[in-house]
Amino acid sequence: MHFPLTDELVAEAERFSLRSACRDCFFFVAAEHRCAHEWPDEGQGRWPLAALTEAGERPETAAFCKEFELL
Repeated sequence: MHFPLTDELVAEAERFSLRSACRDCFFFVAAEHRCAHEWPDEGQGRWPLAALTEAGERPETAAFCKEFELL
């Protein structure tokens, strides 16, 4: 699921210690750096949410996985 990456979302993610990255998910297989359900990383692995893309730009959206389960 993709949502607009607004300044408000970034601020709230920091203020409330939001965790949504693959590395914080129960289904993340750290040793193999992949999802146990084999979902591709379509931006969910980026943390913090406003981390620059590989092109050095701020992303326009935040991606959240529907199967995310906090450890």
